Amino acid sequence: MQYHYPQAQYYPQQNYVSPMQMDAGFNSGLDALSRCPSVFIKQRPDYLETLGVCEKKNAYFVYQSDSMGNKPDFKQQAPIFKCKEESSCWQRNCLPGACRAFDLKVKQYNERQDTNTVFRMSREFRCTCLCFERPEMEVQLSNGVKIGTINYPFMFCDKGVDILDENNQIVYTIRGSCCQWPFLVNLPCETCQRARFDIMDSQGQKISELWKESAGFCNALCDVDATNFRLLFPMQASSRQKALLLAAALFIDFNYFEESPQDKQNNQF
Repeated sequence: MQYHYPQAQYYPQQNYVSPMQMDAGFNSGLDALSRCPSVFIKQRPDYLETLGVCEKKNAYFVYQSDSMGNKPDFKQQAPIFKCKEESSCWQRNCLPGACRAFDLKVKQYNERQDTNTVFRMSREFRCTCLCFERPEMEVQLSNGVKIGTINYPFMFCDKGVDILDENNQIVYTIRGSCCQWPFLVNLPCETCQRARFDIMDSQGQKISELWKESAGFCNALCDVDATNFRLLFPMQASSRQKALLLAAALFIDFNYFEESPQDKQNNQF
C-alpha cells in the first residue's frame, strides 16, 4: 500500500517528475544530485544481526526519487550511490551509535565493479555525555576538500542536527519532535516506525522535510536493523548542499536509530 504524504503548504506546488524523466547527462559524481528533487535512502538489512551477536558494517543505497518523494520501484531502478561504513569491530559492538567513530564512503553505484568515491563522511570517537563532547561529522569531496560539517547539538526534547558549510556557517537545521512513535515505543506497524524531521534554513524557516520510514512489518517485527529515509531537497539547494543533507540523514540514523548488541540487551529490561 502506497502511503500518500500531504503536500506541505511551505513547499511550492510543482509538476510531477519521475526519475525516468531526469536528465541522463547528470549521472556522475555530485551531478547525480544536481537535478534530483528527492532521494530515497535504503539501508541494506542484515538478518544475522537479529541474533544480537555481532553488529556488522552498515551499507546504504541511495535512489533517485520523484518530485513528490515517493518510494521508487527497486526492481526497475538502480541506485545512484552506495554508502559503505568503515569502522572497527569493537566500536560497532561495544559503543552506542552516537559515540563510535566511522568513515562512510559514498560511491557511484555499479554492481559489477568498485567505483570511485564521490564524497566521504568522517566522524571521530566522542565520549558524549549531555552537552559535553557532542559528536560531529566532516564531509569531504574525494580530493579531500571540505564541503561542510554535521553537528549533533544537545537538546532536551527535540531530535536533530545542524548543517554547516565549509566556512562553519549554518545553512540548514533539521529538527524532529521527540513525541513521535519511533522515539516512544518499539512497535512493528509501519505507522509507528515513521518519523518526520523538518528541514529549516539559517533563518529558521521550514523549507523541506526528511522522513524516517519503516523497512516493513516483518523486518520491524524481527528487529532487523534496516532504517530507510525519504529526503526531499529544498528547491534552491546546490549539489553540495544536497550532499550535506544526505550526509545529515545518515548521521541521524547513527545517532538515533543505531543500536549495538549491548544496547538491544539493555532495552529488554
